[in-house]
Amino acid sequence: MLTAVNKVLDRVEGLAMVILMLVATVVAIIQVIARYGFNNSLYWSEETILYSLISMSFLAGSMGVRYSAHICVEVLPVMVGPRFDAYVKFLANLMGAIFAATLVYYGTRLAINTSNMGQLSPAMQVPVAYIYAMIPISGAFMCLRYLWVLQHIIQKKPFEPLKMDLSAS
Repeated sequence: MLTAVNKVLDRVEGLAMVILMLVATVVAIIQVIARYGFNNSLYWSEETILYSLISMSFLAGSMGVRYSAHICVEVLPVMVGPRFDAYVKFLANLMGAIFAATLVYYGTRLAINTSNMGQLSPAMQVPVAYIYAMIPISGAFMCLRYLWVLQHIIQKKPFEPLKMDLSAS
């Protein structure tokens, strides 16, 4: 089941990253054209770009788990040897899942409290709770990814992270 969820997350994250990157890029280009071509700045552009970049950063946390791209200390598995390597990986991924669950819990509380206060962003006047909602969403994505990796470790199936293909074919 987690494998099916993982495939859906791949598509959702990929699509969200493309949309957020597109929004940030297009708005930045329009802002430059408006400022230097028409001598008129868009008051909402900086905020839009900032929120897009923040959202991409949080989504990248989940993608980092999927691609095994997070920074890790390799000395402990080398010290314990191959016999205890699975235990060390299990513990590391369990701690990652706990961290992700903490993001979900406290991020949800932050989004709800902000929503209750009715705080709006300064320029775009959108509820800030929508922006803060990215914290528990990305935490949930990360938690599902960590559970997927833990499932592989428990079942003693080899976990092969996806390799990012950066070549232009």
